[in-house]
Amino acid sequence: MKNWLFIIAISAVVVLGAFKPTVAIAGEDIKLEAMATWESKGSVFLVGEKQALFVGGFSGVMFAASDAGGLNAANIVCPGMMDINLESNQTQGSGRCIITGASGHRVFAKWDCAGLAMVGCAGTFTITAGTGRFQGVTGGGDFVLRSAIGQLQANLLSGDVTNIGLGLAVWQNLVLKLP
Repeated sequence: MKNWLFIIAISAVVVLGAFKPTVAIAGEDIKLEAMATWESKGSVFLVGEKQALFVGGFSGVMFAASDAGGLNAANIVCPGMMDINLESNQTQGSGRCIITGASGHRVFAKWDCAGLAMVGCAGTFTITAGTGRFQGVTGGGDFVLRSAIGQLQANLLSGDVTNIGLGLAVWQNLVLKLP
């Protein structure tokens, strides 16, 4: 599985390497197609008779394609929660993201989605702020969070359940609005 994710990441780097980015100017909208391979770690709590809650974070590398430059490759960390209906397998989640580019400048966002556990969820990604050259940035778009593999590790003595997952996030029409 890790080899498959490595192949996706290398393919994205090769594709992104073909872009000749230009400098974005103030007031310009930057339209991106982006993807991120991610790994999640967190805890799952039984919060009702047929309800579980995942609390943790997703982290990985985001690759973005744009003719205006910007976040060609960046680290992404997204703490969040997923509410899981154990009977229907439906999920609803929300959280925040910190996207850090090679220069150290950051873009902050919030997300929410709905879908099926261990399949994926679709929702909105809203850019809320930024630092450095992204100071005052806004924007967003729809995204899809796909789960490829997951495992639960239970501690029978404490009752703690740890969740580890791998997957892919895709933003087909992400827009950054520069001030």
